[in-house]
Amino acid sequence: MIEKDLFGKALWDYWTDNNPEDMLTWTHLTEPEILPVSYLFRSYDDMPVSEQLALHNSYGKILDVGAGSGLHSLYLQAQQKDVTALEWSPVSIRLMQERGVEKVVNQNFFEFSPQGRFDTILLLMNGVGIVQKASNLDQLFIKLKQLLSENGQVFIHSSDLKYLYETGSGYMMPDDNYYGDMRFFIKYKGETESFDWTYIDENTLRIFARQNGFDTEKIFESDEGDFLIRVTSNK
Repeated sequence: MIEKDLFGKALWDYWTDNNPEDMLTWTHLTEPEILPVSYLFRSYDDMPVSEQLALHNSYGKILDVGAGSGLHSLYLQAQQKDVTALEWSPVSIRLMQERGVEKVVNQNFFEFSPQGRFDTILLLMNGVGIVQKASNLDQLFIKLKQLLSENGQVFIHSSDLKYLYETGSGYMMPDDNYYGDMRFFIKYKGETESFDWTYIDENTLRIFARQNGFDTEKIFESDEGDFLIRVTSNK
């Protein structure tokens, strides 16, 4: 459970120029890295290719899941597209409203029950991690089936963390849980919070999609190993 909402606090401090600081992020397997808050306000030109492709190919009624500062929703709005920004953080909701995001919903993704369905659903910036553990992937696809229109699409961004287990003579994978399941930590202005998060490899994502009635197509993969998958219903 995320209680302090340090991401939201950092975003708000940056937006209001309230002595913002960079965040530190790490997992139980990785060392702390600096995450500049300014990166969470990047323009389209500064976005990675995976995000640009997802935004460029979004159509119809769009749902931006985990919208954060609203950077993706604002770009889509500027392209005259119908986008709803979904975010659990009240601080981020207020921020997006001040930035001009027209449609915002303050709700947990798995509890979200809109009136209609969406033609494009965005799970960017490792958005698949909202399931927290790989064992919860069925719940994701069940929810997507509820939210997606008949000819809709979902863009899912994730990364394969297998490289973290490389030993030089192979891989030493954990035998008690999926290797992409992480405990994620954030530190901002002296406060720390942690929560479960997961990074799903492409093959595992395809297996869960297929067994829930979806087709998958890889749109992009970077040299760093992160990738963008397009998911559609196989009816």
